[in-house]
Amino acid sequence: MTVSVLGAEVPLRKNASANVVAVQSADKVDHTRALEQVRELMLDALQGVMEGPANNASQYQISTRGSLLRARLALASCRSFECSQEYAVVAAACCELIHNASLVHDDLLDGDQLRRGQATVWKRHGRGVALCAGDLLLCTAFAVSAGLNDAQQSRLLTQYLAAMTGRVIVGQSIEIAPVEPGFQPRFRDYIEAAQAKTVPLIQLPLMTGAIAVKAGLSILDSIRRFAEAVGLAYQIIDDLDDLVESKADLKSKVKSLHPFHAWHHHRGRLSDSPELRVQRATRHALAALQRGRCQLKCLEEKMSTPITPTLGPLLMKLECRAQAHRYSFGSNGEGYHDTTNTWG
Repeated sequence: MTVSVLGAEVPLRKNASANVVAVQSADKVDHTRALEQVRELMLDALQGVMEGPANNASQYQISTRGSLLRARLALASCRSFECSQEYAVVAAACCELIHNASLVHDDLLDGDQLRRGQATVWKRHGRGVALCAGDLLLCTAFAVSAGLNDAQQSRLLTQYLAAMTGRVIVGQSIEIAPVEPGFQPRFRDYIEAAQAKTVPLIQLPLMTGAIAVKAGLSILDSIRRFAEAVGLAYQIIDDLDDLVESKADLKSKVKSLHPFHAWHHHRGRLSDSPELRVQRATRHALAALQRGRCQLKCLEEKMSTPITPTLGPLLMKLECRAQAHRYSFGSNGEGYHDTTNTWG
């Protein structure tokens, strides 16, 4: 089986055997091999692009692997909606390419030097090349989606890729845009900004199977609500991850936090202690995750193949991260300890 990318036929490699079929029931799917197909399709698609520093940097980013969470979500969605093998692998690869593009750009903006335990793209290849590499990863995602044999599925998938990518870009721009000194966004603006930069890359992979079969509005709405709840919870937890390990350092760190950071929006009074803010933030995150569980239950009732085995453990991991923040910052002067990023 092949996929057309930039006019060339890219094979779904032979070592991903025939029993790796995303449309079959869950007990017959070899997830490890399916994920390897996704990774190989991404690399093959990049290798079909003109050689150069941006291409080398893009392939380096993919080679650092990561959890392939977006691919897992897309494969689970496609399995639940009984999509074809070709579509499932292509959709999963597209979601991962866009996610990796966002990581390259995020690391560049934030100045982070490590990602997945290795040097970030900008640290290894330079800032200018990293910017180009992120752009190339985005372009490659659209090239892969355009290569689907089913023209209608290709069009719908490409449209959703464009819509969700646009939301992520605008959401990120809200956070980094220059503001007047002392500017403080309203709580509603904070919620919208937090969701805009995180929700689309959760919603997109979960939507891939639904849009392929033209699922009803009730299913699409349940997926959207689930992604909104989980995306908000993740962003709150991720913001808490930014905080440093001692209260002395925390005071200086807070001064550099952007106006849309969760730290600024989980206080009752200006005099609130760090402990109270963290308690309030983690309660907010846990409440959002509970809403996500409710939406997952509604979604499960509308699907012929369960998706909870994939989404349930992810919710559990986020809940554990929230609880870790709640209990790791105490009144004894100790600060935060490292937590594991489930979503990178």
